[in-house]
Amino acid sequence: MAGVGFELKRLFRARTAAGHLKAYSYSAIVTTGPFVLLTSMVLAVQLLFIAYGAGDDESAVFLGAVIYSFIFSQLLSSGFTIVLTRYLADCITVQHYRDVTPSMFGMSAILLVLGTIAAVIFFWNKPLAFELKLLSHVFFSELLLIWVGGVYLTAVKKFKYLILGYLVGVLISLLLTVLFLETNWLPPTEGALLSVDVGMGVLALFFFLYVTSRFGLPRDGMLFAFLPYLGRHGRLFIGAFGYTLGLFLPNIIIWQGPWGVLIHGTFLYAPRYDVVVFYALLSILPLMTIFVVKVETQFYERYAHYFGAITHGGNLHLIEDSRKDLLYAMWFEMRQALEFQFVFTLIFLALGNYILSFAGLDYNAINMYNVILFASFFVGTLQIFMIMLEYFDFQKGVWRIGAIAAVGNIAFGIVSLWLGDKSYGFGFFLASALALAYGVWLLRRFSNGINYYVFCAQPVFYQADAGIFWTIAHLLYGDKLPDLERMEKA
Repeated sequence: MAGVGFELKRLFRARTAAGHLKAYSYSAIVTTGPFVLLTSMVLAVQLLFIAYGAGDDESAVFLGAVIYSFIFSQLLSSGFTIVLTRYLADCITVQHYRDVTPSMFGMSAILLVLGTIAAVIFFWNKPLAFELKLLSHVFFSELLLIWVGGVYLTAVKKFKYLILGYLVGVLISLLLTVLFLETNWLPPTEGALLSVDVGMGVLALFFFLYVTSRFGLPRDGMLFAFLPYLGRHGRLFIGAFGYTLGLFLPNIIIWQGPWGVLIHGTFLYAPRYDVVVFYALLSILPLMTIFVVKVETQFYERYAHYFGAITHGGNLHLIEDSRKDLLYAMWFEMRQALEFQFVFTLIFLALGNYILSFAGLDYNAINMYNVILFASFFVGTLQIFMIMLEYFDFQKGVWRIGAIAAVGNIAFGIVSLWLGDKSYGFGFFLASALALAYGVWLLRRFSNGINYYVFCAQPVFYQADAGIFWTIAHLLYGDKLPDLERMEKA
């Protein structure tokens, strides 16, 4: 999100209430816009089903296809996209633009192949109609392409195009859904899935066309030149995958229990639990908004000054002053962001009890919401700590946090399922608290020894990773394979 900082700084320089309001609004749109638009699309389709009298089964199949596509596309892509972000950042830093567009097509090809294999395994012997399987798989594949394309638009700082693309895709999806429901050309589920397929296809195409217009077609570039990064930065992959797995595992585990509902013998989910989790996770959207503002306008300047003092020959006194300034800004801004979010968590706690009771949820579900609400606060905070460790390239800590989040949710989730529905949500709460406690300890430990980690914990001699991914890339491209981490800026 580094690119958003320039726009935020320009808005804050105005030093007016209007300027500050625009800055926070801009950050909110960039950080939460895609999620809000996609969520609004799904909710709007559900309301259209009700308005046009579609059956509950039709609505349930559509919702199952969308939920599964969203969750498992995130699980499949999260590790790859964070490594791709690192590769793309290096390409832009050294102005090696030749392989930017090819890497987008190469990563998309890998994810589509893996996604197709996963879809075939999942749908094999399922009684769902073939056309519904196909439409669901297309939506799943398009989400994979969207997650990849979003990385590139974020990296080149085209946030307005990112949001515009989502808005156009969602509007097309909703208009086509209305058309199919109005004309009865297709059954409601098939019509709605085809509509979102077309809308998300337009969105993915928009992303790819913009990137190719910016960096050119992948004629001479290397489609898989990023492969060595999967080995070199594999710990980032594990960390991102572990965090995402820990986020969705509680739901997947609850699906296996008595609350699980099987739709058409294919999609298993727990509406009673999933709805509560959804509302709880909405509460942490303000956290990323305020965090981006704080990091991009305050922390990053100190961060750049500290490492600039190191790499450009600053004396010990300058480096030490920069270190103190950096750490003070980091902890101060993080504390402010978390205090801001905690207020929103309390607001959601107060309002949620009334709203959920009006929605028809019982006393136990509302109590579960209160627990999951604070688990969501822990999860949002954990993401911030992981981002800070990624800023300092402390990958060893990132993968450990991700592993703790995943393993903790497996262990506590199974115990929670075994104890019964009165304990649902506590597994998520305990696992998130454990991972966060470790993340806080790890960042404090790193902060106290930051000079050691920056100066002494680095390898004395640079050596390119020679693992299996580097071997595959070298077999494909030989000596033409660029080593971006040793290249000078063009």
